[in-house]
Amino acid sequence: MAKAKKLKSGNWRVLVPDYKDKSGKWHYKSFTAATKKEAEYAAAEFTHNRESQKLSYSNITLAQAYRRYIDCKSSVLSSSTVDGYEKNLRNDFKALMPMKLDNITQEHIQLAVNEMSAKYSPKTVRNSHGLLSAVLKAYRPGFIITTRLPQKVEPKYIIPTTAEINTLLDNANDFIRVPILLASSGSLRRSEICALTLDDITDLGINVTKAAVYDKNNNIVVKPPKTSAGNRFVPLSSHILNEVKEWKYFGCSPAALYGQFRRLVEKCDVPHITFHKLRHYFASELHARGIPDKHIAQVGGWRSISILQNIYQHTLRDKQVEMNNKIIDIFANNFSEESHSQKQA
Repeated sequence: MAKAKKLKSGNWRVLVPDYKDKSGKWHYKSFTAATKKEAEYAAAEFTHNRESQKLSYSNITLAQAYRRYIDCKSSVLSSSTVDGYEKNLRNDFKALMPMKLDNITQEHIQLAVNEMSAKYSPKTVRNSHGLLSAVLKAYRPGFIITTRLPQKVEPKYIIPTTAEINTLLDNANDFIRVPILLASSGSLRRSEICALTLDDITDLGINVTKAAVYDKNNNIVVKPPKTSAGNRFVPLSSHILNEVKEWKYFGCSPAALYGQFRRLVEKCDVPHITFHKLRHYFASELHARGIPDKHIAQVGGWRSISILQNIYQHTLRDKQVEMNNKIIDIFANNFSEESHSQKQA
């Protein structure tokens, strides 16, 4: 596989041989991305699709096509993504898997999607269909898919209130208190907290450059974030940084952190709060205080501002009364009762 080279701009580029002209000179296809991994993935996908089009896969089954697709992409995808694809291969569209590619019709696909929709959420069905479409595009490129998919369900963002987070902190033990502070005040993900070391801590904040994740053998591996947005500096107050520096659980497992947090949530009777929702609290608090979306996304490690906007549609419950009163005050001052009385006089 072609390797990416770093450009002066900071981006990464991969050159893939495309074709020879009449004089025998090679022409190359260029793939540029913000990270080495993204550039190499784009190049690998191009190469894979091009080679697939040269060959006939009409006699292989859908299961065999899935296997080829996963094996081809495994070197450029995260282990968690590959594990997800493996689960798709084992569990999705079981009636279609033994069928030869050329025998699969749109009707077959629609019936399989309908059956899956009766058991799983629209998001799960759409994700599974997305992988199916990618596999068919690679190994049966002339086949046009027109599946009618279940409608998207907008996620409900129930954002923790400041009072609820303070309740968690008041009842937290030494293990889980610092992770709660880092997630709600610094937007750190569980995997990022578990990968932290003392060397990442500065006098002004934390450098986030890695994440602790499980590989396919359920071993913990520390690796760079999935996207370039994950690499960031997170500013934190001095009293939080002092607690972080004294924390005794650097290198803890994501599973241990998850278990400690779930027990605390049950103890405090706030079952709607997940650890990830502490990041939603962070984003909503900054948005309510007037911090620009671009800066929130940068500090929080969000690749897309649109994700933040979905969170903001469900503004903090403990801010609603305050915001409503501000609206009333604005127009009460603009159009005062006193001016109306003077006009009548």
